[in-house]
This record gives sequence, C-alpha cells and structure tokens, in this order.
Amino acid sequence: MLTRVYDDALRPLGLQMPQLSLLVATAVFGENGASMGDLAMALVMDRTTVSRNVGPLEKSGLLRVARSPRDARVRIVLLSPAGERALVAALPLWEAGHARIREVLGAKTTVAMREQLSGVVAHAADFGELEDASK
Repeated sequence: MLTRVYDDALRPLGLQMPQLSLLVATAVFGENGASMGDLAMALVMDRTTVSRNVGPLEKSGLLRVARSPRDARVRIVLLSPAGERALVAALPLWEAGHARIREVLGAKTTVAMREQLSGVVAHAADFGELEDASK
C-alpha cells in the first residue's frame, strides 16, 4: 500500500519507488558508481533483483552500466546525467507521497513505522545467516 502511494506520486516521471531507490543508492556511491553486489547490499536486496531493476533504468538512459576497470567480470552501475535530473525532479514528488502517508497515518505512526522498518533492515545480515545456514 505504501509503495503504491509513492508510485502514484512518481507516476508523472514514469518511475516506481523501487527504481527511485536504485537511483538514489547509485547516486550515493558517487561518480565511481557501484557494483551490482554493492548496490544489493546497500538496498538489502539480492543481486538478481538489482540486476533485473537496473535493466529498464539503463534502457531509459537513467543509469549506465560499465565493466570495472579492475575486474572485467564486475559490472559497475553509474548514474547518468539524465538520472541526476530524474532524481532532482523526483524529490518533490516523493515528498508529496510521504506527506500523504503522514496525513493518513499521522506523524507518530509514520515515525514509529520508519523506526520499526529500520530495525528490520538492521537485522538483514542476521536473516542472511539464517538463509545460509539452511542450505
């Protein structure tokens, strides 16, 4: 439901929330970009999901994928100038979506929910250890 609110807010740009998250994470890594693995770790996703989400953003010109100069097997994701412009345009739309969520849920519930979700993300490595142990 929350993702849908953000997706509706971002619709004028043709972006969905998971795509915006990927653009933001790529921007955080800076001009040297990030490997698929680094993005997966930052976004608490598996590499296959990151790779699948990079494809459409690369096709639309918002991201660029290149080979690492240190290891040709590693693909590096870089934010394109169009991706930078999309981020600037997306911020007020994301803020409008967030304001809508705060309006419906109330500030106290919104803060509590963010804190609880941050706690889940903080334990992502623990979930990975459980997954690895079951193999």
